[in-house]
Amino acid sequence: MTRAYDSIVIGGGADGLVAATALARSGSTVLLVEAQAELGGTHREIEFAPGYRAAPLAPELGHIDAEVLRATGAMLPGAVMPDPVTIALGDGEPLLLRRSIAATAEGLKGHSVKDAAAWPEFCARMHAQSEFLAALYRGAPPQLETTGLADYLALARLGLKFRGLGRTGMVELLRALPMPLADLLDDWFESDRLKGVLAALGVADLCQGPASGGTTLNFLHRHVGAKAGVFGDRLRLQTGGGALISAFAERARAASVTIETRAEVQRLLVDDDRVVGVQLASGEDIKCGSVVSSLDPYRSLLELLDPVHLDPEFIATVRNIRYRGVTSIVLLALDGLPEIRGLTTPPSGSVFIAPTVRHVEQAFDASKYGRCSDEPVIELRFPSVTQLNLAPMGRHVAMLRVQYTPYRLRDVDWATMRDTVAERAIALVERHVPGFSARIRHRVVLTPADLETRFGLREGAVSRGELALDQMLFMRPVAGASCYSMPVPGLYLCGAGTHPGHGLTGLSALHAARAARSQ
Repeated sequence: MTRAYDSIVIGGGADGLVAATALARSGSTVLLVEAQAELGGTHREIEFAPGYRAAPLAPELGHIDAEVLRATGAMLPGAVMPDPVTIALGDGEPLLLRRSIAATAEGLKGHSVKDAAAWPEFCARMHAQSEFLAALYRGAPPQLETTGLADYLALARLGLKFRGLGRTGMVELLRALPMPLADLLDDWFESDRLKGVLAALGVADLCQGPASGGTTLNFLHRHVGAKAGVFGDRLRLQTGGGALISAFAERARAASVTIETRAEVQRLLVDDDRVVGVQLASGEDIKCGSVVSSLDPYRSLLELLDPVHLDPEFIATVRNIRYRGVTSIVLLALDGLPEIRGLTTPPSGSVFIAPTVRHVEQAFDASKYGRCSDEPVIELRFPSVTQLNLAPMGRHVAMLRVQYTPYRLRDVDWATMRDTVAERAIALVERHVPGFSARIRHRVVLTPADLETRFGLREGAVSRGELALDQMLFMRPVAGASCYSMPVPGLYLCGAGTHPGHGLTGLSALHAARAARSQ
């Protein structure tokens, strides 16, 4: 007998679990299917050496809106609040971005008295603008062609929030969104080190440099949900990203969601121009009233769905979504923590090697021509400082996020470049942290190609579609399909590839579940 459910959710990451729970709590019977042996998606931990584990794609969990917690009934496990949050290395003493605006400003005096004075106002302005984005993200993307009272009310509320910024704030936001981040930072600061680390934060996982138009948008997007003055780390749990997945999975099961792992969806079933179920790789057909996919838009629309059901122009638009992963991850098993000059306690926050904006921009230049940068942007974390179970006692895990290593290489392949990328990154860290390389006992390199293979990230892009002005709001994933409901009735998308994008955990899933319930 063929099984049947009201809804089937594809993908056992955070977004898939939130969508499944929201649907089940509304009274639907729900099946969640996950291709891997365990849940987690991009939050999944892997054992990369005997006794050493890490979640390479979830060093921090982004922002989880209170509405997501209310809709699922989930409770967050205990959080870690590193201080300093971000550490910028270069010549001389480290530059520390602390949780306290006043403490950061005081520390900046050693780098620039002018920047120390500007820091509080900069933090206030960036926070106000990111709060407007947060309000924008709490609903489905605004539509230019409204169709009903609810649409008009949503736009009116958004307009009131925009007016709440004040005349100066409104002008600054409109100026900032299309602005190169390098120009914004030049307006505020003079310290190369401060501008360099903020530039690196703003273009993280983005195939653009800080001199590219629209990169201020990405900087603000990554600040949504953060406390004013906190740049680089919005949420980290004492027990890691796996604890978040466990919390969401527990609420899903409590809502009577059926969860099946090792259940890969091979194709979507369509009858009378409507999605009516899925076919698993095992050959089993499962019927349903709606499918919510948390996979990337290309996979959901052009691989699981037979393109014969889509308009050719729509197919071309989906094919043209930019992914362009440029980040490699190097996981290192250490026999102990190296000493970092200027720090008196083990670093629980992020350590950046991005001493100037020019350094970041030149690293990006290499990727434009299909090359890996000789001097990449490096983010170094020691997750085992706060999550002790990641390594044997007395040992540690280091994780290097190496940016500007493009998915598509010219004149060379990743089998050749894999070790070169790791060796360049380790050598760069060694220059700033003497003795670092001597601590390494084992290493694993995850290139963008590996991230595609092991985590299902198209082109190795964690964003599942670059966040840019032409790929956000009512154009995410594409114009005409931004409100989670796809052109083929019965199919809905959620996840980082849909509004509001990467780093806003669970919000797209909540919006997609509401869209599925309303049909």
